[in-house]
Amino acid sequence: HESVEDFKRTLNSAFLYAKTVTLGHTHWPETNTVMTRNRRIGCSMTGIAQFINSKGLHQLKEWCEGGYNHIQDCDKKYSEMFGVPRSIKTTSIKPSGTVSLLAGATPGMHYPESRHYLRRVRMPNTSDLLEPLRKAGYPIEPAIGQEGTAVVSIPVDAGEGIRTIEQVSMWEQLSLASFLQTYWADNQVSCTVTFDPETEGKEIKNALNYFQYSLKGISFLPKLPAGAYPQMPYEAITEEQYKEILSQIEFLDFGSKSDQHPERLNPPDLYCDTGNCEIVK
Repeated sequence: HESVEDFKRTLNSAFLYAKTVTLGHTHWPETNTVMTRNRRIGCSMTGIAQFINSKGLHQLKEWCEGGYNHIQDCDKKYSEMFGVPRSIKTTSIKPSGTVSLLAGATPGMHYPESRHYLRRVRMPNTSDLLEPLRKAGYPIEPAIGQEGTAVVSIPVDAGEGIRTIEQVSMWEQLSLASFLQTYWADNQVSCTVTFDPETEGKEIKNALNYFQYSLKGISFLPKLPAGAYPQMPYEAITEEQYKEILSQIEFLDFGSKSDQHPERLNPPDLYCDTGNCEIVK
C-alpha cells in the first residue's frame, strides 16, 4: 500500500468479507453457537519485515493504530447492518507462509531465512502438479518419514535490503511480536522465534519471564547449521547454490495437465436448493 488511506480501504473490504462469513453455519451446532456468540475475526497483516525496511518502525506503529481503529469502526457499521453482535476479536498476525510468498511478501512478521533460500513444499505423489514441476527442473525428493509424499524445493531470492534472520536477535524478534500484540493484534500474534542455542538458548527462561505480560503465546525454533530437522520448510543457501539450482529450472507449464482434464476447465452447472444439487449434463 502506498498510503494509510489505501491500507484502510483494503481493511474495509477484508473485514466486510470476514464478517459476512460469520453469517454462515457449519454442520456442527456447538460450533454455530460459539460462532454466533463471538463473531471472532482475524484480519491479518503480512510483509512486516519489508514494511519496516522501507518505512520504519514508527510508521508501522501509526498504520497499526490507525488500521485497528478503522476496523473497530467497520465492525460497528457492519454489525448494525447485519443485525449481529460486535466481534469479540478482530485482528491477528497469522503465519501466512504460502499466501505471502506467492505475492512476493515476507510471511507474517517473520524475517527471511537468508537472502537466498529454499522454500520446500509438500504434496502427494498423486498430485497433477508434480510432473510439470519435474519437467521444469525443480528439485523433487521423497519426504522423509511421510510415505506417499514428495518434497519440492523452490529457490528464492528475497532481494536486497531486507534483513535476514541471521541479523535479528531472539530479543528483537520477541520485541517485534510484543509490539504487534500491543498496537495491532487482539488475537494472538503468530511468531516462531529463531534462536542460537549456544549464545541465546540460556536466555529463553529470562525472555519468557519478561514477555509473559505482553504475549499470548510464542514458539521457539533452534537455529542449527544443518537445520533443526531434515527437509525444513526454509533452508538458507549461498548465492552460488541459488544460481546453480536456478540454472537447471526451465519455464513451468501447468497447461498440459489441464488439457488432460477438460472437465476441470468447464465444470457442469449445479442447480441447488434445500441441500440437493442437480447436475445438468
